[in-house]
Amino acid sequence: MPSFSPQALADILQATLPPHAHRLCVAFSGGLDSAVLLHALHALCETQPHWFVRAIHIDHQLQSSSQRWSQECAHIAARLSIPFTCERVDVTEPASSGLEAAARRARYEAFERELGAGEVLLTAHHADDQLETVLLALVRGSGVAGLAAMPKCAVFGAGFHARPLLSFTRAELECWASEHGIVGTQDPSNTDQRFDRNFLRHAVVPSLKQRWPSVAHTVTRSAAHFADADALLDELAETDLAQASCDACLQVAALRTLSPRRRRNLLRHWIHRAGFLLPSTRKLIALERDMLVARADSMPCVGWEGAEVRRHDDMLYLMKPLSADPQAQVIPWNIDEELRLPADLGSLHTVRSRGKGIALGQLPSQVLIRFRQGGERLKPQHADHHRTLKYLLHDARVLPWWRDRIPLLYAGDELIAIADLWVADAWAAHGNEESIKVAWHDKPTITGATRV
Repeated sequence: MPSFSPQALADILQATLPPHAHRLCVAFSGGLDSAVLLHALHALCETQPHWFVRAIHIDHQLQSSSQRWSQECAHIAARLSIPFTCERVDVTEPASSGLEAAARRARYEAFERELGAGEVLLTAHHADDQLETVLLALVRGSGVAGLAAMPKCAVFGAGFHARPLLSFTRAELECWASEHGIVGTQDPSNTDQRFDRNFLRHAVVPSLKQRWPSVAHTVTRSAAHFADADALLDELAETDLAQASCDACLQVAALRTLSPRRRRNLLRHWIHRAGFLLPSTRKLIALERDMLVARADSMPCVGWEGAEVRRHDDMLYLMKPLSADPQAQVIPWNIDEELRLPADLGSLHTVRSRGKGIALGQLPSQVLIRFRQGGERLKPQHADHHRTLKYLLHDARVLPWWRDRIPLLYAGDELIAIADLWVADAWAAHGNEESIKVAWHDKPTITGATRV
């Protein structure tokens, strides 16, 4: 691999970037690595006139001198005539992940907000960063996807995220920076060995390099091999998903035909594809066990941070955890205004109509929203007789965990409608009678999967 130079960077970008991706946004921290990337791109602008390069700096507001660093970054970009943006973020530290992870999450959320359609975010991660990432994945017990570490280029937000310096070590970048008089800002937190990555960087990696000088390059190659293996596992999982899926669900019968390793691979892929955090290996094994061996009439639920899987009618449903049960709540609703429902159930509003929905003439201006208590009955419009709410919801294939969360409209103590599903015959509009229809916005997927 040749030492770092602007031309080597240009070759990598041309081989890595998607076709026609000419808008480049450098994540510019002010550190030496991102300063090298920005200066090298500036040097290439004359030979690559179709590239539009800009820089973005994220101020985490965690250091007393962070505002000064932002100003220094702005001055460097101005000297290079590169458009510059500074975004300030608030970092909230959750107990589960710590400050380092919280800062990273806030940073990338800001990048995603700022990135334009088809634009490429360029970060200055290099081979030493990749080595640290693989080591972190190892000590945390990560699987193939974790050991694949950071990809060279991936879809990100409305555009892409590329890491064109992964082939170069920190020493190679420092050498080019020294030759060209480039000096980066030093963040004092980078020496704080309470953070895992800093501990590896200062206490572990130097010993590895003393024994194996090319360890950063060789581990980067290993990460690429893991990335290939991970891609193959994804291809296998997509094949299995095509056989086992039904709408957004997985069929238990199909899962039972797979070997345990292949089944767990599919479950991980299904969860990741839906945008949820992956469960731990222990939780995944519990999920597999509980979902496959439970009685046919039981409804097991396995949850982890931000997600849960439920089983019903031999189907697995992946969803956000249910919020607190609203069953005891009674909510007055002015039908001329939108009503935000509790427990992340969306909102209700009414649409004026004629001959469809609830007759407006006999409806009070304020109704009550309640939730199922048990024993409710309703005669739907055009039905021959009353039905229990339990029967109606079951017949409509409403999933059991949503049945106590369906908003019920009452006038006093009389049930007049069930969300946007049924209107009581006694309250239904006829002919050209003025009426309202209940609209349920941001409604959860309350019905079961349709079997093929």
